[in-house]
Amino acid sequence: MERACALLVLSLFAPSLAHAAESSDCRNLLTLDEVAAAVGGTVELTNAGKRGDVGTDLTEDDRLEVCSWATSSFLAGVNLDVVPELDPADIDKGLAIVQFPLDERRRQHWLETQLDFNGVHCSSLSPPAPSNEEPQVTGCVGEVRGAALYVDVSSRAERPTFDLVKRLFDKAAARL
Repeated sequence: MERACALLVLSLFAPSLAHAAESSDCRNLLTLDEVAAAVGGTVELTNAGKRGDVGTDLTEDDRLEVCSWATSSFLAGVNLDVVPELDPADIDKGLAIVQFPLDERRRQHWLETQLDFNGVHCSSLSPPAPSNEEPQVTGCVGEVRGAALYVDVSSRAERPTFDLVKRLFDKAAARL
């Protein structure tokens, strides 16, 4: 009887344990409360998944995890890209993969200001002409314990600060 009860209890918890193992992805690197505090409003997860190709041959990696959170009005949001478990020889490629959103804006001639924090490279970008449609974006990219990590905050109302984005980067990095 005790064995039957133990099996019943195990069968109830096994699916949740399997789901917990599957959910060790970018969704676990930032909480909704942290993202909401960063953008100053209620947010929801709008995208979470793996993306093997983000636009160029240079940026292919089937381990790339991409998560996005946005306010209900889509006036502000947070993006997080991570390539976990890189070999030391692949770190530079991993960093190139996750910083694709910044590189894409650079190619579009967005105005950029840069600031580095002990190996974490941050850029704040503005659209080439004042725009109510294109948001201001500040993002940070760096290597964390063998993973390439990128976090950005975008806002149509104001330029996100380096300190704000670096704090989010640090929170995500601590959970890798």
